[in-house]
Amino acid sequence: MSTDRDGKKLVRSASGLRMLPENRALSSPFCLEEPQWVPDKECPRCMHCDAKFDFINRKHHCRRCGKCYCDKCCSKKVPLPRMCFVDPVRQCGECSVISQKEMEFYDRQLKVLMNGAAFAITQGSSEKSENIVCRLSNNHRYLFLDGENHYEIEVARISTVQILTEGFTPGDIHTYTSLLESQCVTEGQRRREQSYHRDAASV
Repeated sequence: MSTDRDGKKLVRSASGLRMLPENRALSSPFCLEEPQWVPDKECPRCMHCDAKFDFINRKHHCRRCGKCYCDKCCSKKVPLPRMCFVDPVRQCGECSVISQKEMEFYDRQLKVLMNGAAFAITQGSSEKSENIVCRLSNNHRYLFLDGENHYEIEVARISTVQILTEGFTPGDIHTYTSLLESQCVTEGQRRREQSYHRDAASV
C-alpha cells in the first residue's frame, strides 16, 4: 500500500537551490531532472541570436534546457516547480513561456486535485455507479479513490483520461492525454482502464 512521505532536503546545484524528497524514488512524476549544461567552450556565440560572447556580453545557461545564451536572450527569471527550484531561475525565452504555462497547472489544477472532489465512478461494463472522493497524494504519485471501496491508481500508469459531463453523449467524450513522459502500457493495464463520470452535483 502506498504512503505519502513528505521528508525533503534542500540541495544546492549550479542552477540554484532545490527542495527534493529524501527518497528520490518517491519524487513527483511531474518532476524533470536538471539538464546537462552545454560546456562553455562549445558555445562562443549565443545559441539564439548568434551574438558573440566577450567580456561585456557574457554567457548564461538556461536552467530548463541547459543551452547557452546572451543576457538579452536569457534574462527572465521564472518559477520552475517541475525541477523543484525554491526561487525563480534564469530561463531562455522559449523555456520561460513553457514554464509560465505550467504554473497554471501547479497553482490551480494540482491544488484542486490534492484537496479532493466528489465523483461518481462506473467501472468497466458495469451500469452501477459508486460515489467516491478522489484526491491526489501529496507526492503526486497516486490518485486515491475513497467510497464503498478504496482504490489507488499510480499516476504514471495513466495514459488517457475521459471525462463525461452532464449534457454530453458518449460520442462527445473529452479525452486528455497524459502530460507525463510516455509510458509502456501493458494489456493487463489496458483492461483495468476506467471511465470516470464527474458528478454534476459536486461541481
